[in-house]
Amino acid sequence: MGTWNTKIDGNDAFKDSYQYFFDLYHQGKKPVDISIQIQNDFAEMFKDEDLKNNCLFGLGLALWETNSLDEKLFKKIKETIETGIDLEIWKGLSADEKTLENRKKELSKFLNQISTKRRNPKRSVKPKFEYKSITLLSLPAPDGLKTLEIIENYVNGEYKDTSSGISWSSGGGSIFHFSSKGKSVSAKWIDSQNLEIYHDKTIQFMKKDEHFFFRGDQGILKYVAE
Repeated sequence: MGTWNTKIDGNDAFKDSYQYFFDLYHQGKKPVDISIQIQNDFAEMFKDEDLKNNCLFGLGLALWETNSLDEKLFKKIKETIETGIDLEIWKGLSADEKTLENRKKELSKFLNQISTKRRNPKRSVKPKFEYKSITLLSLPAPDGLKTLEIIENYVNGEYKDTSSGISWSSGGGSIFHFSSKGKSVSAKWIDSQNLEIYHDKTIQFMKKDEHFFFRGDQGILKYVAE
């Protein structure tokens, strides 16, 4: 599961949603639009029982820090904490009583923090931005009409994420996305309409399409955890 402790920010899912928010915020995007984008781009993580609360908390804190936490999202966080839903998940992950007590304190502290409007919102700071991509795999389909590409993306020399897409001569689109550095991922065309993607079983996908489609050319994506 990667980084994992009782602190609100002590896990990868929280850090992914929180950092992604500020990556977009510092690019000049509005918090309300970023919130929608994160919930779309991180859809798989927001559906995962073990990860969704931490994604929600990361987004909630980022919105609070920019004085943009809306009542609906606040109520959802409040309900998640006060009803013990988050602690039940920790129990399911075999947390002992001491760990649960520590987590409960952290949740209470977090809820108390975001229950009062922040005095001064964090400002958007336009960062130095140097983008670099490294192609890990470029794999043409048997029909010669399209190509799968898997790319690692770096900003200012630091790893940002790994993305993949299928491109045709006149366009294309992304198929999966994750932000775990150094995780193995490869692929094989079974035929021109069936693509198998082999990946490290610990990868937490933020986007994971099961089909591809472009101007009538469609196919199936199968993921194989190794």
